[in-house]
Amino acid sequence: MRRFIRELKRRSVFKVATGYAVVAWVVMQVADVMFPALNLRPWTITLVAALLIIGFPIALLLAWAYEITPAGVTRDTSVDEPDVSASAPPSPGKNGPSIAVLPFADMSAGHDQGYFGDGLTEELLSALARIPGLRVPSRTSCFAFKGKDLDVTVVADRLRVTHVLEGSVRKSGDRLRITAKLVETASDSHLWSDTYDRALEDIFVIQDEIARKIVEALKLQLRSLPAADPTTQDARAYDLYLKGLSFYHRLDPKSIRYSIGVFRHATDLDPEFAKAWAGLSMAHAAMTVYYSGGDTDLRASDEASRRAVDLAPRLAEAHTARAVSFSAQERFDEAVVAFGRAVELNPRSFETWYHYARTAVHQGALRRALELFEKAADVDPQDYQGPLLAAPIYRSLGDEQKAVAAERRGVELAERHLESYPDNARAYFLSVAALYSLGEKKKAFDWAEKAMAIDPANPGTRYNLACFYAQVGQLDRALDYLEGSVASRSWAENDPELEPIRDHPRFRAYLESMTK
Repeated sequence: MRRFIRELKRRSVFKVATGYAVVAWVVMQVADVMFPALNLRPWTITLVAALLIIGFPIALLLAWAYEITPAGVTRDTSVDEPDVSASAPPSPGKNGPSIAVLPFADMSAGHDQGYFGDGLTEELLSALARIPGLRVPSRTSCFAFKGKDLDVTVVADRLRVTHVLEGSVRKSGDRLRITAKLVETASDSHLWSDTYDRALEDIFVIQDEIARKIVEALKLQLRSLPAADPTTQDARAYDLYLKGLSFYHRLDPKSIRYSIGVFRHATDLDPEFAKAWAGLSMAHAAMTVYYSGGDTDLRASDEASRRAVDLAPRLAEAHTARAVSFSAQERFDEAVVAFGRAVELNPRSFETWYHYARTAVHQGALRRALELFEKAADVDPQDYQGPLLAAPIYRSLGDEQKAVAAERRGVELAERHLESYPDNARAYFLSVAALYSLGEKKKAFDWAEKAMAIDPANPGTRYNLACFYAQVGQLDRALDYLEGSVASRSWAENDPELEPIRDHPRFRAYLESMTK
């Protein structure tokens, strides 16, 4: 029922009903005064009332079926024909067993070990995703429920899974207490639960044991369990790696820069820790692409990714890091080859498909970018970034219907994300253009102001707001924000949202400044 009411609001049915009632009342008042003055028969007033009553459900049906877009009045098919770039996950049981891993709660005395629970969750997701026949929603989908006190049946319904794994972590020095519980949601029964009181150095054994117990509980037929492949046996280095991941995924420049130091410390403890080298490369590349890191970050990303591939040539994360590093250096042909190898090793990696799509945008291969964003959405239907980035590309290629559907999907997912992470400026600034296009203009400007209030010095915030103000016709304001931002030249040259200022001398000067 809540979903139905939300859909009524989205299609403006309530607004149409209110407007119709007001207009009908005015018409009846006019008829009551004017018809007798015009010597019309009394029954004509009754006829008008009857026509207004008959027209009311017709107006509601038209409001449901049609919408007003920049292209005119069009049939609303966003529900009947969902966009493949934002496709919903399959129904429970449709493709065999499926499992969501909820972020492990931090039960430490100081509540300062959340990163460890997050990292353990991510590593379990990665290990379980390697098991044939088991569908595992991605990190973004599962982490949307972090800190929420929801019944597992609600989680299962939203993620379309048959099972949910939840647990907690208590970490004190080198001692761990990890609890884990596997729930079958259809019967709301516990298939398995256990508690591990171990030393930190046993974390790898614990992860393997949890994965093995899940396989046994789900009665999956395996000759051998795919290895979690931590690429280190140094528990202290692994602890630092998990902390680095936690900060890297926050995506703001301070957190990413902090993750670089943490990843570097992990590689100092274990110089052969391939995953830490891959994380280090991704963080340096992010600083280059999003936050004007410069040549120092470019070189560091290149060296770290090469090291990761040399150490673990069959590790998908290493090839993804290499591809992203190539892309940051605008060595796009080499990036495509590296992405192809990463996909071959792990076709269920959202991060690989997402960055592959962004590389296609850098190349100006917009139709290819849409295909890759759709691949990313297949892996993670809960990601808000892909649909919001794809929407202006659909529009630039003349597909207004898919553009609107992607905008609606992206905004809906961003709103869900912000319920858990209300201080994420990225979710706000990526959504503003979509909100404006969907007619929610006041909300669009409100979210733009929120993004600036949260992270005003962030070049990524300024760049995306420049795109927004360019789209709404505030060109001088757009150029002001753009000149205080940063993006790679190839992205800015191919970004369809900057089309309104593309021929402006200040924009050309901005592009020229990026080559110096």
